[in-house]
Amino acid sequence: MSVIKKIGFVLSPIVLIAILMLPDAPDLPEAGKRCLAVFAAVFILYLCESLPASIISLAVVPLLVIFNVATIKEALSGFASTSTYLIVGSFILAAAMINSRLGDRITYVILLRVGTSAKKITFAMVLVNIITAMLVPSSTARTAMMLPICLNIIRKFNQGKLEKTKFALNLLMTQCVTNSTISAGILTAAISNPMAAEFIFNATGKQVTYGEWFQWGFLPSLIMTFVSWFVIQLMFPSDTKALPNGKAYVKEQLAELGPLSLEEKKVSIIFILTIALWALGSKVGIDTTTTCLISAVVLTLPKIGILNWEDCSKNISLSVVFIASGGISLGAAMSQTGASEWLAGKIFNGLHLEQFSLTILIIILIVVVQFMHVFFVGTATMANVVYPILIGIAGVADINPLVTIVPAAMMLSGYPILMFFNTTPNILCYDTGLVGAEDFPKFGLVLSIIACAFYAFCVLFYWPMVGLL
Repeated sequence: MSVIKKIGFVLSPIVLIAILMLPDAPDLPEAGKRCLAVFAAVFILYLCESLPASIISLAVVPLLVIFNVATIKEALSGFASTSTYLIVGSFILAAAMINSRLGDRITYVILLRVGTSAKKITFAMVLVNIITAMLVPSSTARTAMMLPICLNIIRKFNQGKLEKTKFALNLLMTQCVTNSTISAGILTAAISNPMAAEFIFNATGKQVTYGEWFQWGFLPSLIMTFVSWFVIQLMFPSDTKALPNGKAYVKEQLAELGPLSLEEKKVSIIFILTIALWALGSKVGIDTTTTCLISAVVLTLPKIGILNWEDCSKNISLSVVFIASGGISLGAAMSQTGASEWLAGKIFNGLHLEQFSLTILIIILIVVVQFMHVFFVGTATMANVVYPILIGIAGVADINPLVTIVPAAMMLSGYPILMFFNTTPNILCYDTGLVGAEDFPKFGLVLSIIACAFYAFCVLFYWPMVGLL
């Protein structure tokens, strides 16, 4: 066990006990103090990675009950949330895309149309990420689906060898970075987005729809996805101009897939209908989670679907489900006991945020959230810590929590690019040995500055125009 993990094990209970022993604060209820103690202990465990994040999140439930913060029913509320089941349904949809090999076909068709020079191949991966972000509601699943294709292309560039080259670095950075940036604008594309919607619903009673999130976030995320690709081309230019016999290779891969299979046709139809329902949900009265679960069930129906329960179960990550659910339970407890508002008040007053206008406040929050990525493994873990505080800041500032959470959530889900350990997609690309740990902060710092400036522009102009602010 590493020293940092050991420090977390020792420090976490010490901080918990220390907070419990502090004198009562006049503006913090006793239940709030106990909840704050649990929150601080869990935060340290997350930060030091003393235990797997899923186990820490699962431990939230007994901790809330033991310290008399919530009843068992209240502590389990996150595990029955709409976000939890949207995540479960998302994994089943992702399994259909992978099992049918529809994702492979989309990739090779785009490559055939765009071209097989080094720059065009990386641009084709951007287009694939944009399309699959709407079809596969999991950034990890999308990377797992695309990584073997990327590695095969790298081998083809290097005469069958898997070596670290500038082209390999360019392609893999394009894959993991643009996979994240486009996720900011699609409610179902990253786990932390529906978590944000759940926190907003718990705080305000408003159910954010797929269409609303798309209107607020898709255009900015689309622009930043192309900007990200352009910056990668400048910072990591390829050392090879074109894929040898590229067109023939792509045609060979498509020939291997054969004609569009019945399974691919079924998945295509179900996905098109799913996206249509997501987009029109507010008009027909069907929410995003219900649509996702209907599609997941249809994909398993005899003769109609293509999956069995074994296909589904091996693709559902309990780790992700527990991290999201435990965090939602903790966030709800922080809000209900007044702990999040008290903590946010201390931050708000300590940083003298009251002197700023709403637009400047949101820009400050965007910058702070973006650079907090340095400390966290996984956007869901980070969301568990950040969202309750943002809810509290909204309460202290007497503004709608929607306007603090949505902009921050888009930074949180779209730009975990500062360190290789920020997300599973980053880790998967790093684990190939073709991307160095130093490449992420080198590139991530540049793109983070650009992203913060661009989303500041959105705060000032775009979001007021589309009704978010």
